[in-house]
Amino acid sequence: MRWLGFDLGEKRTGVAISNPEGTFAVPLTVLEHDESGPSPEQIDALLGEHEVQGIVAGLPLSLSGSPSQHTHRTVRIAQAIAFHIGATLQLPADMAGEYPDIGTEESVRGRDTTQPSLRMMLWDERLSTWEAQQLLPPSRKRKQNGKGKTKRLDAHAAAIILQSYLDSLHSNDAPLPDLPDDDVTQP
Repeated sequence: MRWLGFDLGEKRTGVAISNPEGTFAVPLTVLEHDESGPSPEQIDALLGEHEVQGIVAGLPLSLSGSPSQHTHRTVRIAQAIAFHIGATLQLPADMAGEYPDIGTEESVRGRDTTQPSLRMMLWDERLSTWEAQQLLPPSRKRKQNGKGKTKRLDAHAAAIILQSYLDSLHSNDAPLPDLPDDDVTQP
């Protein structure tokens, strides 16, 4: 199952994509937009170009796990995207009480579409931008500050968010078989 990952920001959104099997994520692009988030046209272009079955959007929580103003803004944008694509927006289980209207029938009355139903998930993104910054070479880290942030960093953060979600899906897979002991003679 192929997924898109979004790191929803105030002026741009980092986008990542998984491989068709849904096992690893790579940075894809950065969408420029106003404070209302990616436009329906930008979303449609991504969906038209890539055969995805789901979208994972980062949910920015405080380090303590509580929602902030940025969290509420991100949830509103994610709701608009889910509504547009006709998907049910799903929250992490521990956030359901904070947003009781998410995941209801009213949240999926978006456009009528002939494509298969898409899934949209919100996923904890704490420290994803920090992790993306750690991937930069030391020379690029020294040049960065709050205003000089590279656009590609947003796409890398989206890949980290998406990879975290994909890893959680596969952590429930059957365990790997035990390796033979070193002192056991192999035939």
